Amino acid sequence: MSCKLAFRLTGMLLLIWASRPAPAQEFSAEMVRQKPEGTPTTKVSVSRDMARFEVTGQTKKSFVIVNLAQRTSSMVLPDAKSYVVSPPGRTPSSIPLLRIEDPDNACQVWEQTTNHPGTCKKVGDDTVNGRSTVKYIGTAENGDTGTAWVDRKLHFVIKWEGQKTAAELQNIQEGPQAATLFQIPSDYEKLDTTVKPTGKSKAKPAVRKPAH
Repeated sequence: MSCKLAFRLTGMLLLIWASRPAPAQEFSAEMVRQKPEGTPTTKVSVSRDMARFEVTGQTKKSFVIVNLAQRTSSMVLPDAKSYVVSPPGRTPSSIPLLRIEDPDNACQVWEQTTNHPGTCKKVGDDTVNGRSTVKYIGTAENGDTGTAWVDRKLHFVIKWEGQKTAAELQNIQEGPQAATLFQIPSDYEKLDTTVKPTGKSKAKPAVRKPAH
């Protein structure tokens, strides 16, 4: 997973973060993306207000830890023993796992927490991979349309479809998740991405070969 985390979702409901605590739910799943094609599967773990995302098949291991309550995320790089923290409210849009307090009123949360929300409509009850969900459809301010399914028991969006993106959570396993999955080792270094270089590095003088 790159530091840009550039999996941008076009569905309106894919940017919702509930403003009030939702019932604590713990589960693991696999995030499978149908669009764009060739996108690797992501392992997902959720424990109360914490979520972890790890793309499978990476050459260099990395994962993202998201604090759903504080709306912050940390990109962890085990090989470099370091991590990068995103400022509050700037959780990457590539992190589409969403917590909804009331699955029957997701549009209200969207309108309260998003500037220029576009339109949102509740379609009604639906079933996704045998799980009870509530289906929503919306149109963003730029005209992009999207559909999302909120799991009634997990209070999370488990499927979403946009014009250019589509994904769903599969193999959902409910149950406690290890606390270590959401912890950054104390010996890891925090990287400051806001620091800009002070100047260009000086070029090394050319080395001349002695004349024969």
